[in-house]
Amino acid sequence: MKIINIRFNALNVAATALLVMIVSACGKMDETFREFVKGGRIIYAPTPGDSLKVHPGKNRLQLSWPAAPDPKVSEAHIYWNGRQDSLVANIKNPPNDTVKIVIDNLQEGTYLFEIYIYDELGNRSVKTDFIANTYGDQYQQTLLVRPVDEALYEGDSVMAVWGGNPSAQAYYSEISYQDVNGNDRLVRAYADADRSVLKEFEFTEFIQYRTVYLPSPLAIDTFYTDWYTQRVKGPPIELEKTGWIATASSQDAAGNRLASNAIDGNPSTIWVNQLGATPPFTYPHTITVDMGVLHENIEGFVIITRVGNSAARPKTVELLTSEDGEDWQPHGEFDLENNGEKQFITIPTAVKARYFRIIGKSAQSSSENNIALAEVGLYTR
Repeated sequence: MKIINIRFNALNVAATALLVMIVSACGKMDETFREFVKGGRIIYAPTPGDSLKVHPGKNRLQLSWPAAPDPKVSEAHIYWNGRQDSLVANIKNPPNDTVKIVIDNLQEGTYLFEIYIYDELGNRSVKTDFIANTYGDQYQQTLLVRPVDEALYEGDSVMAVWGGNPSAQAYYSEISYQDVNGNDRLVRAYADADRSVLKEFEFTEFIQYRTVYLPSPLAIDTFYTDWYTQRVKGPPIELEKTGWIATASSQDAAGNRLASNAIDGNPSTIWVNQLGATPPFTYPHTITVDMGVLHENIEGFVIITRVGNSAARPKTVELLTSEDGEDWQPHGEFDLENNGEKQFITIPTAVKARYFRIIGKSAQSSSENNIALAEVGLYTR
């Protein structure tokens, strides 16, 4: 029994010692906590939180967030560049209950910002930090313009055909021109527009266009490409035929229906291939013209088949041009109308040319072997 009592007393001593240690530790923790909250409980000013919006701009940015409901909130302290730069903003009673702070004179680049909010009692919020970009000349130099592929003058208007949009950041593109009343106009085209109409256009040879960028949907500044020019294509202008020389794969010399008749400006005279030959001349038939000088901006061909008589009118023709008479650029095959009217045939791309060639591939009538052409030529705009 004495042994049992000794063990029981030892347990009591150990338990008592442990209790003293816990109480002592708690006492020290209470003292530490009381030191930490000396003067009362900690009060934090409200933060912008998830409502903070960053609006990038050109060498600047704007911060915005809904005003706090606490009327004592008074200042925002903002730090960046590792706290080497800072700004203090008065945010008490902001207009429309929205805080807006603009930070100017920022180098183009990426920044880490810290925001602390203070109230009139000196209470401070916890830190709000965020990363933001600012934009400038380097960004602007990377911008690509949305091209105007073609501008066609029709009546008193111009139809401008847009190329592909170069970037998702391209907000819109615009064309500058002067109308018939002398007023300067800007026509805006967003990404989903494939063409623009320039109304009451005062005809000039060129229009100007550029593209406007927003680096982000919240950006406060827009960025512009340089102005570019596009030539306006007016009504077809036929080239003068003075000094031209025409040759052909064959010609009806006996009937005085020579290749030169196709460039004499008189639709009543025609070129016909040689008749009565054995074997007979059949398709293809070719006429080639030397204009004597190099012409630029050739938009297409002008053809009159035969006036008042449908015999020997060609149907399918191949069109070619050349700068030197040796290397020929094909522009495709085209079907002519079966009439004696003047027909303008637009080629895919404007070219330079001194020579042009028309190859008759087939006739309007399947039983016809001969070709008849009243006039051939080229046009620009």
